Amino acid sequence: MSKFVRIQTELRDVSLIKRALDDLKLAYGENERYTHVWSGFSGQVPFVIRAQGATFAFRTTPEGIYEAVGDDMQMPAVCAHLQAIQQRYAYHKVLAEVENAGFSLVEARVGADRAIRMTVRRWQ
Repeated sequence: MSKFVRIQTELRDVSLIKRALDDLKLAYGENERYTHVWSGFSGQVPFVIRAQGATFAFRTTPEGIYEAVGDDMQMPAVCAHLQAIQQRYAYHKVLAEVENAGFSLVEARVGADRAIRMTVRRWQ
């Protein structure tokens, strides 16, 4: 029997979450009902993600953080997608902060280890 699982994240900005989902070409719906049949959880959530091997959702905590919720039987796929979402979210967050500080992106490369290395520059 499957269980309802919550995964805490540090995702806080809706626009950055959308950019990350769009970058990864993940199908998602906004402000939809997510239902986990076995636990009885059913509720309106900001995002329902339908990805290969998993359907999961993001819901808002009282602190304003988005947590992932889903089925434990799909956790390997959910965790893989969540890791990619968090990486793209962080990329866009760093890019926004770099631009706010007056820098511009010169180059962004993804290494063999899948780490993103960014080169930024500010002209004085």
